[in-house]
Amino acid sequence: MNKLRRVAELALNLKRKWLTLCIAVVLVFSVHTQTYANNSPEISPSLKKLLAGLPIADMKDELQGMLVELRKTSCGNNLKGCYMTQSGPLQLYFFTSGQSQQTLLLVVDKKMAMPRLLGEKVQKVMGETSLSAPIISISTTDFDLDNIKMPPPLQKVVRENYFNINTLSFSSGVQVAARTNLGGPIKLTMEAFGVKANQVMMRAAVVMPMPADLTGSAGADMAHGNTMKQAGADAVSPEAFVEFQFAPNAKIPLTMPKVTLTDATFFINNALTFGYKGNAAFSGAENKKIIMHFQTPLNPAGGMDLLDFAFRMATPASFTMEDAAHMMVAMATPDPRLLKYGGGFIRNINAFKEPLMMMTKPLSVVQLQNPTPPPPYRFGDSSKPFPEDNKYYNFVLLGPLAQGGPLMHGAGDVTILGQRMGWLYATAGQSGLTGDTGRALTLKLGPLGKVSFHMQATTAINADKQEITLLGNFSGQKVEVGMSGNTMKVAVNATCVNPFEIKTQVEIKPDTDLARVFEGQGGVNVDPSKISGCIGKELEAAYKKIAGEFSHLGGYSASAANAELKKISDAAAEVARKEYEKAKDEARELASRSTSAANKAFNDAGNVFKGIGKKKKHKSKPDARLDRSIFNWDYYYDHNPDVVKSGMDLVTHWLNHGYHEGRQGSLEFNAKWYLANYPDLQRNLGDYDGAVWHWVEGHGPREGRQASPDFSVRDYLARYPDLQRAFGNQNYEAAYDHWIEHGKAEGRNGRP
Repeated sequence: MNKLRRVAELALNLKRKWLTLCIAVVLVFSVHTQTYANNSPEISPSLKKLLAGLPIADMKDELQGMLVELRKTSCGNNLKGCYMTQSGPLQLYFFTSGQSQQTLLLVVDKKMAMPRLLGEKVQKVMGETSLSAPIISISTTDFDLDNIKMPPPLQKVVRENYFNINTLSFSSGVQVAARTNLGGPIKLTMEAFGVKANQVMMRAAVVMPMPADLTGSAGADMAHGNTMKQAGADAVSPEAFVEFQFAPNAKIPLTMPKVTLTDATFFINNALTFGYKGNAAFSGAENKKIIMHFQTPLNPAGGMDLLDFAFRMATPASFTMEDAAHMMVAMATPDPRLLKYGGGFIRNINAFKEPLMMMTKPLSVVQLQNPTPPPPYRFGDSSKPFPEDNKYYNFVLLGPLAQGGPLMHGAGDVTILGQRMGWLYATAGQSGLTGDTGRALTLKLGPLGKVSFHMQATTAINADKQEITLLGNFSGQKVEVGMSGNTMKVAVNATCVNPFEIKTQVEIKPDTDLARVFEGQGGVNVDPSKISGCIGKELEAAYKKIAGEFSHLGGYSASAANAELKKISDAAAEVARKEYEKAKDEARELASRSTSAANKAFNDAGNVFKGIGKKKKHKSKPDARLDRSIFNWDYYYDHNPDVVKSGMDLVTHWLNHGYHEGRQGSLEFNAKWYLANYPDLQRNLGDYDGAVWHWVEGHGPREGRQASPDFSVRDYLARYPDLQRAFGNQNYEAAYDHWIEHGKAEGRNGRP
């Protein structure tokens, strides 16, 4: 029994061990199955077909085997799955975020001849180009992979062959990247620009037969089918590209034109358009980083004809026309294909590049602000992509097929000598460098203070002329600023309205400010008679302005202006006197021919129309009001313009109106005044007739009385010693007779 029990227990133990072993085997198999399931990515059949269709014959079978060997690896860029496998020099990577994005990367970590991946024309131009460590991507979308998120083996390849750039960028469809040693026509074309053909990295869209499910309706059923179909169409279209890139910050000294290019990328597409882009620095303006893009067609053999080239340049916010001049001079390439156009990418550039350099100081004060300066660009940095939008580019240079080409156009918001002048449009070509802009400025114009007026800025630099001028006009006064060499000249011409001028010159410096230059100029007066067209009343007004408002200025003095004003006044007075006397003589002549009763009475009184002369004998009882000491025709004409203007005969007016109105008829007598100043006469005589009688009969003169505010016989006698010797000190009657007969005619002074 014991033996049977032991046998039974042994059998039970064996059964338990067998079950445990079976369970273990099942568990191990289960774990292995689960692990394999987790490491087997679901790859789109379209991507598999594209991988199988790569024209790399000796690797096809190995690649298909590698697909099933893909295993999970580290991930980045928000991807859900990253897989890789390696077989000798081949590395295969698969990155996915589900149906929205799938990417296969094939790395061939060795040197190989350029496979036939490109379009026929481009493949021919590439010639015997060889690749090192090419990376072929097959992707459903555009894809950027940052260096820090790459698996270590891929990091090593990028570090050793791809300038250790921060980011690998891939386009949807099929693309190849590689360190490249160029050959064939493309090598010669690159070397014509001064580029070494073994220092570049290539990135290209691949032209190859597309699977049916991508070109037909089947592909459209996939989540990424339309994207892949478009990528396939792009690959065979003229826009498909090949790019040749250099290490970030690598300085590429081009010889055509003479420029240093950093972050450079050269390119060619299926239409055989060749070009480059990057950050350009020109000699003389090295601190101004200019985004530049150049392209030109290649002929079927891969050579440039330079008939239809084009440059686009985006300048930084701080940029001067001096910087632009250095840019233009760099375009004077010695290429024989451009000799017929004057030796460079700009027509006739050799004829005016030296004048351009002579004008660097004036050009340095012309600030050209790009209204939309480009953001910074750095090759291999996905956060600083190349700016493609045309809004950034404010300079363009077009080839010979352009009208007037090859020529350069530049535009921007311009500030000249610290003054914002508006929008400048400049052209460099057959006529040299020309530009034109203008706007209203506010400047101090000497004694006028700050005024606003329009100024036009013009640039003209060629073999015959080197000028930058600003022209303006304020109230007919021309304001001119000219810059040449190291000197700026300011000229404000004098006008009859503003007879002052400003003339000065200053050395041009980068910080020269036109407003400050004008602030320091007070201006000087100019003799108005030397100003063309300044005559008559305008000349007189100019002298008055110098004598008054501008009297503080130097140059032509206020005293000289006053002297001229006196001459003008005297001359005007003489002219007026002659005109007055002429009119008076005509009126006198008319009066002397009158046969009116008043004229008869005038003659009867022994009066005359002009002068005093000898005392006439008069008939009995003449009208005392017309005695020549009471009424003088000349005096009445001179002091009664209202009567003259009325056209009435003066004698008639005196008798009928003037006498009764108390008007004064002569220098010596005023009845109204006579009575008012002598109360005794007013008491005894009473009226004008009595006053006239008292004076005409000689009582007033004999007594030395004063009969008008304009004449005093006492003062007349006292003023002249010869009269005192002849008549005595108190013989007023004799003195009065002398005044009437001689003194007045002699111009003696009888005023009180």
